[in-house]
Amino acid sequence: MLSFFNCVIYLLFGILVAGSLLPLSSHPHWFIRGWDFPRMQILLITWLAAAALITTNAIAGQPSTVRLTVIATLTLALTVWHLFRIIPYTPLAATQTKSWRPQQPGDPDDDARRLRVLVTNVEEENDQFARWQQVVLEQDADIIIVAEVDQRWAEAIAELKSDYPNQIVHPQSNWYGMALLSRLPILESDIRFRVQDDVPSIDTMVQLPSGDEVRIVGVHPRPPEPIRDNDATARDAELVLWGKELAEDDRPIIIGGDLNDVAWSQSTRLFLRLSRLLDPRRGRGFFNSFHADRMWMRFPLDHVFHTTHFAFRDLRRLPHVGSDHFPILIDLQLEPTMHHEHDQLEEKEGDEAEAAERLMRAKQADPLHVETVIPAR
Repeated sequence: MLSFFNCVIYLLFGILVAGSLLPLSSHPHWFIRGWDFPRMQILLITWLAAAALITTNAIAGQPSTVRLTVIATLTLALTVWHLFRIIPYTPLAATQTKSWRPQQPGDPDDDARRLRVLVTNVEEENDQFARWQQVVLEQDADIIIVAEVDQRWAEAIAELKSDYPNQIVHPQSNWYGMALLSRLPILESDIRFRVQDDVPSIDTMVQLPSGDEVRIVGVHPRPPEPIRDNDATARDAELVLWGKELAEDDRPIIIGGDLNDVAWSQSTRLFLRLSRLLDPRRGRGFFNSFHADRMWMRFPLDHVFHTTHFAFRDLRRLPHVGSDHFPILIDLQLEPTMHHEHDQLEEKEGDEAEAAERLMRAKQADPLHVETVIPAR
């Protein structure tokens, strides 16, 4: 019986090691890329399995130096491997977006350059409209980016017209409808289909009370997942396209939404290096937004990234709204004087080649698609 138990633990460790190495590949298959998500879960299983093997063998009076050395070595290797990726998203690491320091405390211009953005995937099937409305209205955000908007949710959003008079709503019944609500003036807006003709993004320019103009982009790329046998090709290509485009824009920019990708993945880190944007999570916490109903399966999927024009004021995960995602609220201050204090990720030598490969893969998968743009109304 003990031998069988030990074999099971060895097999489990073999699976964990193999799965941990798979994300080194840029192959888009969902099984390969999916292993990038559960790094904390892998760590927990590793520690529990190692503890179970050591304790069981000690109780049975059959400790083996070789066996314990192998398990201890694998446990240490897996721990170091995964902590290397996730520690940057804990308070143990340095912050990437530095906290705002008011030049003259109490300056009325400070509030005029403040921008609060709320990102929320409402889950298309969710019918708790009143609960969602209550939570978002309590936050007093300036901009709300909404994912998975169908016609029912479009009607719920319309009820917020008095609080958010400027609305861009593009409902769809395929989990990829989007909306952007703003209490600030919207100067320009487009609905863009970058990689797939049924997955829109919203691209806008808004004006702060200070008169400064900020580009706000809402995104929700399709995820790699087994149920519909989707790979990561489209998501990877969309992130590359946005990364390269935003890098050429020297205006203040915020891009947010459900990226269907974890903060520490290859794709997200490549996007940050290409775009030169900042991730306010780094050095502060995971802020896991999915899955709201399953504590054991939570990942940071909903993101807000921004240019170095902004400094950090606050970042919070909001209460449950009936969706499988928690909303995320970011509070930023337009403060270009702090531009050089932030820590951008340095571009790597192979980034351009990797980006080109991801775009080529998307063109081969859908050679007829060319980006389409619909002027938002």
